[in-house]
Amino acid sequence: MKTYIINHDCIFNERKYELRNITNSMVVRMTAMRARCLSFIIEHAQNEVIERQELTTALWGSRGNYVNDANLTQILYLIRKDLKSLGIHDLLITIPRKGIHVNDLIPIESKDTDTPAAVPLFNLARLKQLFIAFFKHR
Repeated sequence: MKTYIINHDCIFNERKYELRNITNSMVVRMTAMRARCLSFIIEHAQNEVIERQELTTALWGSRGNYVNDANLTQILYLIRKDLKSLGIHDLLITIPRKGIHVNDLIPIESKDTDTPAAVPLFNLARLKQLFIAFFKHR
């Protein structure tokens, strides 16, 4: 299990299913499904687009073919709401008819529970590609 530091002031603990603001110690408890979804998104943050079908398969496995798209939409909405309550806005960017993208302007560091070293997941070149792709599809 990993712990992630989002935007230098929010800790996401996979094992505890919680988000914690470092500054004011506010804690948001998540369901296992939301925590699993956020973990998958963070682990695939380097992808230009995380496709909806990829997320659905990761969360529900082979049953993902039978899961209503609204279920994933609701989980993503609740993750955004959880993050927003801790002051993190726009971490997840919707790419219409494709999936989501992790905002490169919000740094995410991975802290492996066994290794204290942090790995930044930040890439400005990818952000430029995202904006080009986004405005192309409008």
